[in-house]
Amino acid sequence: MPKNLHKFYYKDYFAGIYFCIKKNSDKNEVSTNNEGTVEIESRNNQLLESSNQSYLDEAKKAFGSINTFVEHGFTLDVRYPGLVTGVGINHEAKVEGEFKLGLHLDYTTRLPVIYGSSVKGVLRSVFREENLLDILPILVPNLKNELEPIQRKMQSKPLKAWADAIFGDDDDRDSRSPYERDIFFDAIVVNTNSRDRFLAADSITPHGSDPLKNPVPLTFVRIASGCKIEFRFRLTDSDSLTANEKETLFKAILIAFGIGAKTNVGYGRLEYKD
Repeated sequence: MPKNLHKFYYKDYFAGIYFCIKKNSDKNEVSTNNEGTVEIESRNNQLLESSNQSYLDEAKKAFGSINTFVEHGFTLDVRYPGLVTGVGINHEAKVEGEFKLGLHLDYTTRLPVIYGSSVKGVLRSVFREENLLDILPILVPNLKNELEPIQRKMQSKPLKAWADAIFGDDDDRDSRSPYERDIFFDAIVVNTNSRDRFLAADSITPHGSDPLKNPVPLTFVRIASGCKIEFRFRLTDSDSLTANEKETLFKAILIAFGIGAKTNVGYGRLEYKD
């Protein structure tokens, strides 16, 4: 089984596969023989079967030192159908049976990650919702009591001002000292689901102008539902909001709005379980 999923998925996955380029009048087509197709299917299984708790436990040793800088955080469960991240990374060689979309895999820890910059971007983008403070307690009722004092404090000024205070001025470079800024670390998978997996295969079928004409499914890898993801921060007080209150606010936002690609069709939904 692969010991480094990043290396396996982006280097070893296609190694030794026979490729044939066929030229026609419109474009070049890439194909492989039956042995190549069988080998790709085998490597798909290797990738998924390696995504178990033993792999996670071994990989955790690579980021143990980073946790000394983490002062705040929480763990959320991935809801069905799972979480999609890294689909913008090219992973297509036109081979039948291949996983065609990318996956964010940290090459040091070897784990699927949600980049800290993505976490920060999602959190900041929500501050454009004018009624954010009103809808959060409705969308996340189990945090309603914790959100009420935060809601009262944040009513003192516009959300844009709060976004600048928490995340830095969107229109200029952040002039604050690094010790005064919040740090958003990469979010990582820390536990597998009930089937002892943190990755799963999935398919989507993009449709053109004619949704019934020649639909071609795209097979890809997602973070499996039922996994636990740890969101990690080093937070500071911002105006009247304490670091702990910001942690609660961030948790509520991620539960309410989700993270990753394709949240509009249900992916990337999270929940908090005690």
